[in-house]
Amino acid sequence: MPTINRKHHEFDLMVSAGGITDHRAVNIFGFNDTVGTGYVALWENAAAYVYPGSALAMTAVSDSASDTAVTMLIQGLDINYDEIQASFTLNGTNAVTIGTAFYRINTVITTAGNAVGTVTIANNGTTYAKVRAGDGKNQASIYTVPRGHSFYLYRIDAFSGQADATANRYVFFRNQSRSATGVELRVAETTFRANMHIQRRFPFRYAEKTDIQFQCKSNAGSHEIGVFAEGVLIKDGA
Repeated sequence: MPTINRKHHEFDLMVSAGGITDHRAVNIFGFNDTVGTGYVALWENAAAYVYPGSALAMTAVSDSASDTAVTMLIQGLDINYDEIQASFTLNGTNAVTIGTAFYRINTVITTAGNAVGTVTIANNGTTYAKVRAGDGKNQASIYTVPRGHSFYLYRIDAFSGQADATANRYVFFRNQSRSATGVELRVAETTFRANMHIQRRFPFRYAEKTDIQFQCKSNAGSHEIGVFAEGVLIKDGA
């Protein structure tokens, strides 16, 4: 952890630097270049995201045979919503079994090497995460809050260079959340062209075990859309 004198810096910098116990900055990046007229989370596939129904042992495979010295890390949650992670090394187009069973996947990130192909994380033919060639990290506007923690959302930005007034093209946005008991909320629905910026004066709290999706759709045709969100994950009682 960097050496920072907490007396001389603001709260947000201290959280990002790991200088406040049980507080962690969370950045959520989502992108898809073919978002259609149905609401979806922005991730590497155009289809709506489907969560695992149970904890699953995943496989990882690249679509490039040359990806044999690339190590990646999956960070997610087990069936109890506790944080887990697993490291694996790609074997080109040969699927590698990841022994740790994941109930939710929050992040897939490269830790050594650089994949030249697209990497798919799947179980029994269903894709649960993907890293596009050259990205090094998945970009999915999806996050699940670990057990014993709360996530405080501070900011959401969304962008679309293909939405414009001349062609009457615009984007719908909404924030979908689902509790562990199945209660689903779809809130903050709005429309925008080019850019949407939501800066909360008071952060919005998501309780433990909540599945969060920042979803978008186009009013017509398909749009290229990106979503960036940031917040703080705090251990309950900290």
